[in-house]
Amino acid sequence: MALDETWVLSCAFFSVLGLLGYSMIAAGAVRYKSVQSAIITILLGGILTILAFYITGYAFAFGQDSNKFIGKSLFAAASFESTPNRNDYDNFVFHTIAAIFVTSIFAFGTLERSRFFSFSFGVIILQGLLYPIVVHWTFGKGWLSTFGFQDFGGSSVIHAFGGVTALVASLLLQERRDQNGKIHPGIFPHHAPFFVGIGTILLVVVQIIFLSGLNRGSATYVKGLVPVNTLLAASFGGLSSYVSYYLKKEKTSLITIARGALAGVVAVSASVDDIQLWAAAFIGTLAGISYLVVQLIVKRSHVDDPGQAVGAHLVPGILGTLLYGILSRSHGLFYGNNLKQFGIQIVGVLSIAGWALLILAVLVPLKGFGIFKIKPEQESLGIDQSYAGGEAYVFSDQTVETKSLLNSQKKSIFH
Repeated sequence: MALDETWVLSCAFFSVLGLLGYSMIAAGAVRYKSVQSAIITILLGGILTILAFYITGYAFAFGQDSNKFIGKSLFAAASFESTPNRNDYDNFVFHTIAAIFVTSIFAFGTLERSRFFSFSFGVIILQGLLYPIVVHWTFGKGWLSTFGFQDFGGSSVIHAFGGVTALVASLLLQERRDQNGKIHPGIFPHHAPFFVGIGTILLVVVQIIFLSGLNRGSATYVKGLVPVNTLLAASFGGLSSYVSYYLKKEKTSLITIARGALAGVVAVSASVDDIQLWAAAFIGTLAGISYLVVQLIVKRSHVDDPGQAVGAHLVPGILGTLLYGILSRSHGLFYGNNLKQFGIQIVGVLSIAGWALLILAVLVPLKGFGIFKIKPEQESLGIDQSYAGGEAYVFSDQTVETKSLLNSQKKSIFH
């Protein structure tokens, strides 16, 4: 058991590098005048997640309950246990990392437009209450787990949940403004595709490590199956998105191949421990193609999603969760079972997505009071200039902004 605990903690420690991956994606996805604020958003979200999960989140997720809905003990690490059958310390580390992933996906929907105070308040509610309850339903052996819902690595619990919150934030914040203060009628190009590509590659590696660390307590776990399935899904996801993009545009794209690979990993996470190798390749292929299709829809619908949370996390997460009911060796329709498991997966996806929509109860009042989004003149100037003390990049031929814009900076956290 000691060796297993060491393995789990080692995977958790390496998974912390996911913060670096999300930070690189955020920095590359925004315009150059918002790079510092993008990284601050990811790091601030990670810090607040740890604190919120420590005080109330872990208790709601894994505390003892009487209703299979929410935990009621272990607040602020009180009464943590370390026994052969239960170790709250390593469990806290591992699931806090997962919570940071959720926060980072949520942050993608707020980039370049949200005030740090409002984002911070949203994260505290998200990780102090909303997300931990979903964890209790599933990983905490709550009502969804008892019902039969399966999501081994968090396709829905982590990625779809985070994707829904990011989509809600993007819709409420609306499109970004250009330097003239006008709403941009589309999606701004990524200022540094290199950052997005390398950050995504790092996330794929982190996700492989993270999924490998989830093997504890699984009597049927075949050592090596999870990383092999994950690698296959990532490879076929990247290849399918790359080929599809080339057939459509007759050119290549670093972001497309990298994000397609990530979509494959996200999709296969739900069933990675219970599918054959060909199924992992099939899931990855579908996820890579779905990423391209979704990004096209998002662009045409004017949903400003800089970090591509919808295409790389939300939709692949839902797709992979549903495919468990088809391709799972123990419950899937393809192996002679009926559609019961597929129906259970649908109920689980709808329940998790519906619960994630409760973030509206936090963000809508913030928008109503006018403290969710930065002011138009600050957005035109750049959130780095307005809030972060200056831009990350300074060009020798950079045009000096007008005095009226420079004077529009506010010192209050509410402005």
